Amino acid sequence: MRAILRGILVLVLLLSAFLLYPHPHPTRPKAAWASRRSTNLSYAAPPRWIVLCGIQDRPCVTYIVVYHQRTRARGDSQGEGVDYEHKTISVTWSNDRFKNVEALEHEVIHAALWERGFRDTDSWAIRDWIYFSDETLPLLLRDNPQFAEYLTAGY
Repeated sequence: MRAILRGILVLVLLLSAFLLYPHPHPTRPKAAWASRRSTNLSYAAPPRWIVLCGIQDRPCVTYIVVYHQRTRARGDSQGEGVDYEHKTISVTWSNDRFKNVEALEHEVIHAALWERGFRDTDSWAIRDWIYFSDETLPLLLRDNPQFAEYLTAGY
């Protein structure tokens, strides 16, 4: 059941990224952030921060993203995780681009859930997943175009 819900969440995330990603048009100038992409890279650079907006009664929250080599630390995957107090997302850098994108996406979702009051010990109903995918994911992608570009280029 958990795998099915995760699959649905990933599909909704990818669909949202596709719908929110600015498609090129011959008469429309390129977005300012699109020109920052290096012509030497075949994929988007990873974001250095993630902005979480739309949180009731609170301003936007910015999480700094830190990339590091694999360690022996505990956590979801060799030292990855979210420091909610210091607003830091730690991601292990890999030579596999897909693993890098997947790890960042996983930790960003943890941060987004935490900021909306969901904790690891909470049980979820289908309605909670629908709320999260309908309300939170589109805002996350809208407020973080570099993250959206990184996701679409990495998958």
